[in-house]
Amino acid sequence: MWGSCIAAMLAQDKPTLRAIDPRTWMKQTDYPELDFRRSFRSFTKQRADLLAVLEPLPRKGWSRSATVTGAGALLERTVLFYAQWLARHERTHVKQIERIVNPTR
Repeated sequence: MWGSCIAAMLAQDKPTLRAIDPRTWMKQTDYPELDFRRSFRSFTKQRADLLAVLEPLPRKGWSRSATVTGAGALLERTVLFYAQWLARHERTHVKQIERIVNPTR
């Protein structure tokens, strides 16, 4: 979801985006029922594609922004904001997976 926000900011000048709560999105899709391996492969490809866009991004690109609606007051968010948010969010999931794979650590 947040990767698509980044893509929109890079493709358009100051787009208006609607905030989407990840839990709400999950409840509105069949995401929880998807085959884990296939879903994880898709996730891995999406992240690789996103990194391929972000790695060569010039400094100015990180400050491209969007107006975000639907979360109370209008917010202005940048590519940098979403990239950092995504990294922090996924770090939590990596730790969860580590605890599942290595429960004695």
